Amino acid sequence: MKTFCLLLLAALAVGDLAYSESDPQTTPVLPWWKTTIIYQIYPRSFKDSDGDGIGDLQGIISELQHFQYLGVETLWLSPFYKSPQKDFGYDISDQRDVDPMFGSIEDFRKLVAEAKKLGLRTIVDFVPNHTSTDHDWFQKSVRREGKYTDYYVWSDGKTLPNGTVVAPNNWLSVFYGSAWEWNDQRQQYYLHQFIKEQADLNYRNPDVREEILLAMRYWLDFGIDGLRMDAIGQLYEVTDLSLDEPLSGAPGVPLNEYDSLLHPYTNFLPEVKDEIIRWQTMLDGMEKVDGRQRFMVLEYYTDSDSRAKMAEYGAHPFNFDLVDNLDIPTNASQIMALISEEYMDKPASYWPTFVIGNHDRNRVASKYNPRNANAFNMLLLTLKGTPTTYYGEEIAMEDIDVAYNESQDPWGINAGPDRYRLVSRDFNRSPMQWTSVSEAGFTTGKPWLPVNPDYLTVNVASEKLNPKSPLNLYKEYAALRQLNAFKYGDIDVNVITNDNVLSFLREFGSERYLVCINLGQSPSTDDYSQGAVNSPTGVVIATTGNVPSAQDKFSTVSLDSLTLQPGQGLVLKL
Repeated sequence: MKTFCLLLLAALAVGDLAYSESDPQTTPVLPWWKTTIIYQIYPRSFKDSDGDGIGDLQGIISELQHFQYLGVETLWLSPFYKSPQKDFGYDISDQRDVDPMFGSIEDFRKLVAEAKKLGLRTIVDFVPNHTSTDHDWFQKSVRREGKYTDYYVWSDGKTLPNGTVVAPNNWLSVFYGSAWEWNDQRQQYYLHQFIKEQADLNYRNPDVREEILLAMRYWLDFGIDGLRMDAIGQLYEVTDLSLDEPLSGAPGVPLNEYDSLLHPYTNFLPEVKDEIIRWQTMLDGMEKVDGRQRFMVLEYYTDSDSRAKMAEYGAHPFNFDLVDNLDIPTNASQIMALISEEYMDKPASYWPTFVIGNHDRNRVASKYNPRNANAFNMLLLTLKGTPTTYYGEEIAMEDIDVAYNESQDPWGINAGPDRYRLVSRDFNRSPMQWTSVSEAGFTTGKPWLPVNPDYLTVNVASEKLNPKSPLNLYKEYAALRQLNAFKYGDIDVNVITNDNVLSFLREFGSERYLVCINLGQSPSTDDYSQGAVNSPTGVVIATTGNVPSAQDKFSTVSLDSLTLQPGQGLVLKL
């Protein structure tokens, strides 16, 4: 029987771990980012301090105690930079300033400082692929001013036999339609792999590469602990702009949608690797000076083998398998197959970074059934790797409903009324639900998106009062990560898995814990006592809150015939 383990000694061999010689029961010293929980804050929707209906930096500062309560150690802030907000901050007009709707540079400085006082680290989103067309660089490029002339990807287009000038190729935007936009002033097309107000930078220009490094360094000098790099797959495109990308043949996808094409000429070209190495080299250089480790995590949707190859040169891409690649309704065998890949035949340098939800996808409770919300949080926080939680998942927030004529997300708007529900991100970006008062305590004004009507019961204040609420269960799962077996230990996924239940062991020295979760559609009764578990009983130390009293916390349960209903999960000390 094959065991999928991450071996501590293998990690030691590449320098990830150091041991204290004075302690006979030694524990490894891991980089901070291997033991942390990352919590994604979408600033527009987290907490509004001034009543304009939009969340801001002072609002985040006012709720920093929330993360201490949860046991979360690292905050990731989605974009707060100066921006015309055509794509809600991912269209940046100045990489070195805070948009006034979010506050000021001093507010950001205070946020980082106040977080540090509470033992919290800060990671910020950085958008290297494109800028807003309002950016000073783009305006100078349009006017062909000096070095800025080639800061973006420009093309004369293609001239048809009848003399008509059209886009140079068939490349499509992620947000629908052609990836090319004509500029009257410059009399050329520019590339935009997202909305037309987001012009792609030309990374073949060394001045652009240097500008990006300087902008990254600007924020790192505030004392932040790392960067989340957005949309890295699109950094480079082929130099021959006459090349059309081939059709994908994906069934049911209209020809103007991104997925109707394969993307060999625009997605993760070999040069992207060199750029990531350049960024990481800068971070490593800073660490050599001051001894502070900084973490860079990458947004790149790819498979496990590709993630492992990226790890060989120091990259840490998010694992989006549990976000994008699961069937609905969920099947535990499929989930475990994806998880197992992260521990099988991987280099010692590889470290999983698990995600179950984010600002671009439907909320876990809405996509995978509300009964599974706690079960997915249990899974996320007990796996070996670095987990990232999207704001609100700790209280099991669900998607809101937004009519097409009230849509704000450009992706949904561009999709049209018949298809916007397939892609709109408005549904999962609703305001954080703090209390049961008006607008869920998010704002004293009118929120930029509607608050979910369930806020009267699904909110932080109410859930604090219920020991079995999603909030308090999340807190329990987070606390598990301070145990040696979950903080430092191996994982063995060779236990019991079928279409309904998945299970695995976390072990360190004599500490052994069994995690078993039903993420399927039917009850499952299984014998966990044999094989790798090799124990007749276990003591329950955490549950999903919906288990019978005989399986409640601190109960001793027999493992030879353990029944779990859909949505139920247990963590047991062996």
